[in-house]
Amino acid sequence: MRHLFALIAPLILFSGCIGTTDFYGRSLEPKSLIEFELYDHNNDPFNLSDIVSDVIMVGFIHTSCGEKCDNLTALMAQSFDLLTDQEQKRVSQVSITTDPWHDDSSRLNYYMMNNSVEWPHLTVRDINSELGMMESVWASFGTSVEISENQSKSMARCSIHLMDYTVNHTYHVILIDDERNTRVQWLYSEWDSESVAADIRRLASE
Repeated sequence: MRHLFALIAPLILFSGCIGTTDFYGRSLEPKSLIEFELYDHNNDPFNLSDIVSDVIMVGFIHTSCGEKCDNLTALMAQSFDLLTDQEQKRVSQVSITTDPWHDDSSRLNYYMMNNSVEWPHLTVRDINSELGMMESVWASFGTSVEISENQSKSMARCSIHLMDYTVNHTYHVILIDDERNTRVQWLYSEWDSESVAADIRRLASE
């Protein structure tokens, strides 16, 4: 009986580890992304299928967001810079606006230059006909977007344009694997650049 317990005990100790994935960020149930076509900062069509990288980092920002979005963009760049040159070749970065009502391609282009980044920033070309597509993209990434009306236009926080509303959204980045499944969520409030880089390496090695 004592020998039987000795065999069972290790199974009990390690059974909780079976099937787990060693991500530092929040592991997501793999979910296939919908096919979508948005427009980049050059006003050119952009499809997810155009990317051939093993891992894609997808961040959510808008140009009038201020410090949080600027910091999230900087953190995406920082994590990417922690990768070796060879590792970087296997990774792509994309940012999607949460304010397509104001963020046209020219505003996104300005935002990129102001934040010294070069990866594609995406929006829609016609908000009236393509808002549904954008909403489905947000939903597929688990990004909540809420719009609230400002009481005064003096509340505008951005010199690019006056805002009579405020956009609140999920401040996060989603890591996508080579089969275009969402796999890992990194919230802005929990970000650790070295751990994000480690999760990218883990995904790329699958």
